[in-house]
Amino acid sequence: MPEDPKFTYHFTKEMIDLAVRIWARSSISLLDVRYQLLYPDTPLQNYRMPTNMFVYTEGGPASIKLNHTSYQSGRFGIFHGGKGTELSIHPTSSKLGMFMVLYKAETAPFYKRDIYRLLENINPFIQVFGFSPSNPIFFIEKFQIMFKHWNQMSALHQFNAKAILYQLIYEIYKELEEGNIRYFEPDYVELAKQYLDQHYTEQVSIQLLSEMLPISRSLLGKLFRKREHKSLQEYLNESRLDAAKRYLQSSSVSIQEVAVGCGFTDELNLNRMFKKYVQMTPSEYRRKMIDNITKNDIDNDYQRHYNERGLDRVVHSKRDGELNMFVQTRSKEIILAAAMSLMLLLSACSSNAPVTPSSAPAQSQNQEIAITQEKGAEDVAQTRIVKTEHGDVEVPANPQRIVYLVGNNVGDILPFGKTVVGVDKYGDPTMRPDEWRQQWGHFVADAKVIPGDDLEGIMALEPDLIIGSPTWSSSSLEQLSKIAPTIFYNEMSTLEERMTFFGEVFGMPEQAGKFITDYTTKVEAAKKRLVDAGLYDKKIVFLQGVEEGTPGLQGDKTRGIIYEDLGMKAPEIIEKEFFNRENPKSEGFYAPISLEVISKYLNEAEIIAYTNFEPNVEELEKKLSSVAIWNTIPAVMGENVTFYSTTDTLNDYDYASRTISLDTFVNTLLELPIAKK
Repeated sequence: MPEDPKFTYHFTKEMIDLAVRIWARSSISLLDVRYQLLYPDTPLQNYRMPTNMFVYTEGGPASIKLNHTSYQSGRFGIFHGGKGTELSIHPTSSKLGMFMVLYKAETAPFYKRDIYRLLENINPFIQVFGFSPSNPIFFIEKFQIMFKHWNQMSALHQFNAKAILYQLIYEIYKELEEGNIRYFEPDYVELAKQYLDQHYTEQVSIQLLSEMLPISRSLLGKLFRKREHKSLQEYLNESRLDAAKRYLQSSSVSIQEVAVGCGFTDELNLNRMFKKYVQMTPSEYRRKMIDNITKNDIDNDYQRHYNERGLDRVVHSKRDGELNMFVQTRSKEIILAAAMSLMLLLSACSSNAPVTPSSAPAQSQNQEIAITQEKGAEDVAQTRIVKTEHGDVEVPANPQRIVYLVGNNVGDILPFGKTVVGVDKYGDPTMRPDEWRQQWGHFVADAKVIPGDDLEGIMALEPDLIIGSPTWSSSSLEQLSKIAPTIFYNEMSTLEERMTFFGEVFGMPEQAGKFITDYTTKVEAAKKRLVDAGLYDKKIVFLQGVEEGTPGLQGDKTRGIIYEDLGMKAPEIIEKEFFNRENPKSEGFYAPISLEVISKYLNEAEIIAYTNFEPNVEELEKKLSSVAIWNTIPAVMGENVTFYSTTDTLNDYDYASRTISLDTFVNTLLELPIAKK
């Protein structure tokens, strides 16, 4: 999985100086300026640049592919490629604005010899690079003005557009020289997915895959699971099974041929995987699917088949492999009225004489209709319309069976006293600390842990409301909405925004306001304790480890109690690089930091809070105690470090977790040596 050799990950001052000299001595022709809106369902795919190009994206995160390498961008991104560079842009959550500037560079005769000499060292016109600008507003304004002038078609306006191009080039290299930008590093998760998608029919080795990338197998696995909510092996198994399901719907291919063609070693292995994931044998699956496709009864005419892309009809698997159809109905009266109508129709068809119902049956039928209408009116009264970023959604006024698919953030809805019947594995209540379960656990006591993409399993829980997120849920809003009313919300918004939103969802705005007020009071009391102990103004760094204690910084300042709620400060370098709202590092992306350079970020820290997935806290402390650089950090030398496991909820930012971890965190800080000075 080689990376693009032309891609420039970092510019040295020497490279920038040479590139600027070449730009200054070359003849630049502006060929076109374009603007386009991209959506998640209409991305730009495999666009081959017809000439040299600058591309600017704004409005939301996206997956960017330049030639053969994928990158994950933030809300703003500047990209450059030479003629023939292949570009793909997939918005990941919402619409994305994209400017394209097409230009051609030629050698000015006067500088011809000088330019050829410089081009032997660097050619800025064919370089492929991407970064997040530190001043995105400047670029938005310049690209907009350039686009406006270029499309007015007059020579003067187009000359102005060319002048703006030089301003943009100057600002790009200025930001590169200052270094206050984030280069877009390869998206290793997307690269792994691409490799598995292309090679699932082969005997893929996860170890070999990880060796192709410049990160360890453990870190790759953790990053993959965090993004996809499944392991690399699970993703590979699902790809093979999906392919096998498609081939099994044809009777012309033997099961052995399907097994070999889809990457399973033999029919026995295929049979084992089918029983594990599909709960039936390949033969049973083939028989049932072919029966469903060829059967043309009333039910099949009324509803389309379940085809793994949409949940139009849901099936249950029995132990003998038979599939049962079941459909939820909201009103038994509607079924009764329909049945009566069908009986009258059949009676009319079976008699040659016209049927004239008596006044009594007519009165009875009218009563049934009145009851049905009355019941329908009650149902309408028992729902409300909720406005979301994805449109208005009609939800139950008092939902009783909620499936929540946004990880451990389930604590945002528990204060409203709603019963949760299903969560994804990151919302598993057994993974929360004892105090959390004692206070909130009864609302999720019977919740089933279910994969977010298990549509049939979610349907089996018979939810009356599903809550998800466009950046977290592994099933789409469209798929889930076919099961029950579904709301997608922004789990990265502030605590007050989220609680206010759920107050509207549940028709409890006053309670939501009280929750916010109560928590604010709790925070102010905690602040006072820190002020009294002389800790409030101390610089603190919150680290999160994912791989054998490897530390990282969670870029979004709004996540958690330390920086948002308590308002404590981090060292200046972290505030600048990670808490800058215009920097994609501030959007919640985890940024691992090598222990070799960690002192750069931690030397000014007076307190360090470290939470870790694995190893456990004791093993982590033992591991770090043998790292020389770690032991030279002032906060470590002063023993002003506190360690947490992930089950202590410090790294969770939902309402329920914050109410627990706020006191836990402050109590821990008060025990540090720095609090006793």
